Amino acid sequence: MTTISEQNPSQRPSFMIDAWDFSQHPAEPIHQDFHGRQNSWFHFQRDIADLEQWLIASGIPEPLIDAVIAEDTRPRYERVGEGYLLILRTVNLAEGAEPEDMLSLRVLFYGGNIFSFRKRPIKSVGIVQKRLEEQQGPESLHDFLVMLIEEMNNRIEEFIDVIEEEMEALEDDDEGTTSSRQAQLTKLHRRMLRLTRFLRPQLTALERMAADGSKWFDAELIQWLQNERDSTHRILESLDMLLEQVWMLREHLQQQVAEKMNRNTYWLSMIAGIFLPISFLTGLFGINIGGMPGVEDGNAFWIFVYVLLGIGIIEFLLLRRLRFW
Repeated sequence: MTTISEQNPSQRPSFMIDAWDFSQHPAEPIHQDFHGRQNSWFHFQRDIADLEQWLIASGIPEPLIDAVIAEDTRPRYERVGEGYLLILRTVNLAEGAEPEDMLSLRVLFYGGNIFSFRKRPIKSVGIVQKRLEEQQGPESLHDFLVMLIEEMNNRIEEFIDVIEEEMEALEDDDEGTTSSRQAQLTKLHRRMLRLTRFLRPQLTALERMAADGSKWFDAELIQWLQNERDSTHRILESLDMLLEQVWMLREHLQQQVAEKMNRNTYWLSMIAGIFLPISFLTGLFGINIGGMPGVEDGNAFWIFVYVLLGIGIIEFLLLRRLRFW
């Protein structure tokens, strides 16, 4: 394997996905001389071994390197000297993936540059990259970051819209059986809990960044950042409301099941009540011992059937008059 020291420094390393210079507008792609730059964005594939050596050569402290390439992280904002570390999560919109398995994007502002790190492709980053290629992208380095946060929130909101549509479908009592609706509801509940797990600390991270942003952001960008913080807050409120709807719908479905069981038990009890005296008489007249009335009468069987039928009709009318149904 070729190490960082053996690579041509003028060539883009294999772990570098993209690089842009924001010293002018529109931003220009960087194809060489990656070290010693200012006001630039570098986007990396974080699970390639040579990346750590490249970051060390760029003067980034090892504790920060460990933070951006760690396998498991949660959203947070942390000020580090003259820069900051921002870890965000967004939905996984890759084909065949579960959106609630949220992807991690680590953003490090250090030495006048923004370094971002991913493990799997993130649609929001791809959208910003396309705008840069079309020369319609952000005007500055921190404008780029705010736009990236905005796109990540937009993707989450799109997924929330899908969840709301699924909830509306589940609330329709004519849509599927109760058991299938309960299974879908459980799956939906699990997805929303995963989202909430990461979005709540992400809101805290954006709040801290907005409060600390005057050092790096101008007034307009701080306002845009606060807007995105509010968007994250609104998304969390929507999720909280949907979780409440889940509990209400779950109770409604459980009540439907209980009512169905009570109704079935009621009708079984009614049938048993009607046939109880009839069963008693048939059991009594089924005794094969001497002295049974009607043994010598040829019409006794039919007389007995008519008596049982009459008893059944009388019980039915009596229960109806007493409003048992």
